[in-house]
Amino acid sequence: MLYVLVDTEAKDTYRIVFVSAYQVKLLYSTYTRIIEFDFDTRSVNVLLELGDAYVYAIDYDYQNRYIYFPRYNYNDIVRFAYPSNNTTLQTVVQSLSYPTGIAVDSANDHLYWIDYIRDKLSRCNLDGSNVTVLSTFINPWVIRLDVTNRWMYIVEQSTGILKSRFDLSDRRTITNFTSTPVYCMDIDTEENRLYWINYDGDMKSANDDNSDVKTIHSTNTRTSYYAIHVVGSYIYYANAKQLLMLSKISGSTPTVLYNDSSYIYSIFVFNQSGMLINSYSQK
Repeated sequence: MLYVLVDTEAKDTYRIVFVSAYQVKLLYSTYTRIIEFDFDTRSVNVLLELGDAYVYAIDYDYQNRYIYFPRYNYNDIVRFAYPSNNTTLQTVVQSLSYPTGIAVDSANDHLYWIDYIRDKLSRCNLDGSNVTVLSTFINPWVIRLDVTNRWMYIVEQSTGILKSRFDLSDRRTITNFTSTPVYCMDIDTEENRLYWINYDGDMKSANDDNSDVKTIHSTNTRTSYYAIHVVGSYIYYANAKQLLMLSKISGSTPTVLYNDSSYIYSIFVFNQSGMLINSYSQK
């Protein structure tokens, strides 16, 4: 927090101005679009029209300011500058086999992704160079990174959640699914917890050592859930065409943020520097 003293015309009067830098927007994908949701206005802005691409993941390179996402039906991964008025797509890697999950490691200049049809986990530099196949899994779909503690998390949609070091050593099973398939998972690096939604509509949570497994919320609808993102005290997720927000506290009631006309397949909450100024006068 920054405090600034500002003179006023009144004698012996000044204003204390509090300046903070925090602005949040949410990006989500449908099978044809990347869309920006504004929390303040509850309005949406279509950033990109993609055709029948199907985008199952979005991640951000905060260091170089690029959004990355895979195009499932186009067999590639692309990026665009954000925030920017220029949303021209740059191809990062192509000739893939239906990519689903991606994860950005800005500190090490790495991009990870899953080729669903080939069951492969691969990595390249953020500019697409130095492509390396790292390992194979059983029906992998989601990848998440804990860059602080150097753990990688993989969802095998019909099996469970695994974690390993970035070099694939020390591989461990976090949980085995009882309701499948599972297409979405996120990690809360502040509390070292994982969140996912199973096919029965149960939103589950567990510590990253598989302890304290509990159900946070139930939709009571058996279907595939594709999008979840955890930030701060809230879980953002999609139920078919609805974009929702839920407190991490068990028993909370979800808030509907937006109703889209298409299914929502991925969510990313973006923190952008902004200026929020509040002031008051005192003698």
